[in-house]
Amino acid sequence: MSTSPMSTSPTKHRFLKSAMWFLVVCLLFEGMLRLFGYGHYTIYRPDQRLLWVPEPGRTLTVVNHLPITINDQGLRYGVDLTAKRDDQFRVMAFGDSSTQGWGVDDNSHYSAIVEKTLNHGACAREHFQVVSAGVNAYPNSLVAEKLKEVVENDALRPDVAIVAYSYNSNFEKLTKLQGEDRQKFLRRVEWKSIARRSAIYNFLIEDLLRKFAYYKLRHVIMAGTLDTLKGMENLDMDQFNQNLAQSLELCRSHHVELMFLLLGSDGQTPETPMHPFQKAMLDFAAKEHVPIVNMIPIISARDQKAMFMDPAHPTAAGHQIIAGELTKTISTLPAYTSACDNPQSQVNSARAVSPAQVTTPVPSR
Repeated sequence: MSTSPMSTSPTKHRFLKSAMWFLVVCLLFEGMLRLFGYGHYTIYRPDQRLLWVPEPGRTLTVVNHLPITINDQGLRYGVDLTAKRDDQFRVMAFGDSSTQGWGVDDNSHYSAIVEKTLNHGACAREHFQVVSAGVNAYPNSLVAEKLKEVVENDALRPDVAIVAYSYNSNFEKLTKLQGEDRQKFLRRVEWKSIARRSAIYNFLIEDLLRKFAYYKLRHVIMAGTLDTLKGMENLDMDQFNQNLAQSLELCRSHHVELMFLLLGSDGQTPETPMHPFQKAMLDFAAKEHVPIVNMIPIISARDQKAMFMDPAHPTAAGHQIIAGELTKTISTLPAYTSACDNPQSQVNSARAVSPAQVTTPVPSR
């Protein structure tokens, strides 16, 4: 016996009414959350070469909801870069979220602080640009690829390139994805970029349930591309060392001075066993005479709660310490010395302040 339309209409009506109210509640919740900064995070779009890159715009950091500006070239910098003028000196930092400035505003990440310090320092050449090319979640292999893209670009090429160590070592094999596997990964990046535009997603997944749901979802998106959850097994040391060597060769061939930044983590001391990539970076720097700023002994001597907002990301105070050490080393580089000794840069010499004490960090083994 068939069911008459009249007997099912009340059920359908209740369902449609419930669905409508659910939609209304979701829209109200979405709007309310946006008032508190959710739904305004940086979006990362798929990129054939770099897999994911930040979309330009003024957004908010995931942690602390502070301003983050991404220019049209995907760099955390207030303006777009053009080919350097004769009176400009450009430094660019490459790395992951710590270099991008996770949880700190546009004026508080270490690149911004170094720029301000150099422009108010002893060198008469006033026009320093210090740009963050760091991208959230980039492994060392993608950091190297980003460096290559920038150095080969005449409009972007810096005088000094800072390559910061990335803790995202379990993502290293992403750069090896080819064909359909690569396209599948790019589609997943696109799906996440769509979800990330929702304030409800930001609040529930990236904030409230970050330690539980977010990292599980991330590993679903990264399925088949991770080494291990901690990234300490099956490390491709040959790939890591090859990336360092290729970065150095690339910089030298384009007259860019390369330096390394070894970032520490919360509680890490010189006595703590190093990640193999960290030791490899120190060894490579010593062998090839590449200047390196090793922050581990410096930051470990300070209050860790003041230096880190989580196990890996520096606070604004931590960025200040990092910037101070970077400025010291940059001030010893031949490119910097040559620029400051250039007669054309002496126009504003009367405005120069007394030189700061400069020390060169020595790699520790």
